[in-house]
Amino acid sequence: MNKTKTLLATTILITSFSTAALSQNISVGISAAYGNFDGEAKETNVTAKAAKSGDADFPFASIFAEYSTQLDKSWKLAIGLDYIPLTTEIESATRTSTSQNAGTATGSGVTKATMELKNHATLYIQPSYMIDQNLSVFGKAGYSQADLNITGSNAATGSSINKKDTLQGYLIGFGVQNNISKTAFVRLEGNYTDYDTVTYTNSTGTKFAGDGKLMAAKLSIGTSF
Repeated sequence: MNKTKTLLATTILITSFSTAALSQNISVGISAAYGNFDGEAKETNVTAKAAKSGDADFPFASIFAEYSTQLDKSWKLAIGLDYIPLTTEIESATRTSTSQNAGTATGSGVTKATMELKNHATLYIQPSYMIDQNLSVFGKAGYSQADLNITGSNAATGSSINKKDTLQGYLIGFGVQNNISKTAFVRLEGNYTDYDTVTYTNSTGTKFAGDGKLMAAKLSIGTSF
């Protein structure tokens, strides 16, 4: 009797591991996206404070890898990493100088600035609900981090900006996935990332603070194995 119980327990254990192994997979893929970066900047110098908001639209591409496991017949959970391999310019602005010297012989000019992101990576979790065998909907929550590079100059004051920082933020999103074969899928999603505030000071002591939000629509193709 004890041998029968041991054999039964072993069989159940082996079956459980086999089932779990069959319900887990790794996926990799590429994404094409179009984003809108909405930001607000505040500038403070000895004589004035100025605030400016604006947005920029830009395309970008990324690659991703994720590990997923089947929780039950309807739910699946994935943990993944999305990475933008190229430097992305998210803003390039030119405006008439508002410095305290503007309008003088030495103060006339414009302010030019460029904001770039590189090494942008997002670690995320993605629960999915299976509508049928091929179609599923999912939510996404993640944490994003990127290297931020801001360069610029102000002809009015002779000042310059050359700031490198780390931009961090939290992502939420949702989407739909269609399995077009046993190993291939297409995915459409919308994401919203709220970044933290970055501050920097230019060569003449003017302080800047910026807060940004990114909304992006993304189309992905991938394979699972």
